[in-house]
Amino acid sequence: MLPADRVPTCLRHTAMNARNLPRFVSLALVLTALSASAQEQVLDPAAVRHRLFSPGERLEASFTVGLPAREYLTAHYNLNAGLAYNFFNTLGVEARAGYALSRHTGLARSISESFLAREDKKITDELEDMWEMNLHGVVGARWAPIYGKLSLLADETAHFQAYLWAGGGLASLRRQSIIQCSQVADREQGVCGLWRVETRMAPVASGAVGFRFFLASGHALRFELRDWVFTDQYRVNVQRELWEAGQESGEPAANPGLTHLVQFDIGYSFIF
Repeated sequence: MLPADRVPTCLRHTAMNARNLPRFVSLALVLTALSASAQEQVLDPAAVRHRLFSPGERLEASFTVGLPAREYLTAHYNLNAGLAYNFFNTLGVEARAGYALSRHTGLARSISESFLAREDKKITDELEDMWEMNLHGVVGARWAPIYGKLSLLADETAHFQAYLWAGGGLASLRRQSIIQCSQVADREQGVCGLWRVETRMAPVASGAVGFRFFLASGHALRFELRDWVFTDQYRVNVQRELWEAGQESGEPAANPGLTHLVQFDIGYSFIF
């Protein structure tokens, strides 16, 4: 466990370094590598000529479950339903809506308990990346330039498409502080009776790289690495004595940056 008087600064620097990673560039590089590999090893001209299924000019309904690819202070388990129209075999537009079951991680709970038990920390900054996504909806374009097949067994092959997905929409967000407590239940045990809670609606962007494997005519399994992105908000220079007395304190951070929720999505599509 980190010392309570150093936790916010250490974690804030860690979060800033993590957010500076070029996530979308990495996704593009992954797809480029997959494209090169498919063209050299997997892509079969006969597979393109004799597709197991052609989704072009068809509607598509899908259901997906998203699991956290990494956990920091929050964890999300995302349930989504989507409706798409495939203009061509390689290009479609999809609308997705869903709800994310979210929670604080063990690290966040440990920080809150440690901080609350310390009485010598009078002024502190709130932690970044504490917003939890709940209801959300996005519309995006899906580009699937790669079609190929993989040999699984002697007489069995799996037909697949690799694709990029990008779009945006709106999300409802909830933030429960782990620093700002207005009712301390047990100082020694670090138990708070009432944490500060905020809610807001915010624009959200989403990008993904994925595969869909065609099982039979009109049926496919989907596997995605997806990033949900929205602006962060938190307060700095918070005086804990004022908060514990029920008074406002601190001011919004000038440059809060962006929050990234990176997830593995597993889903099923029915194309009709």
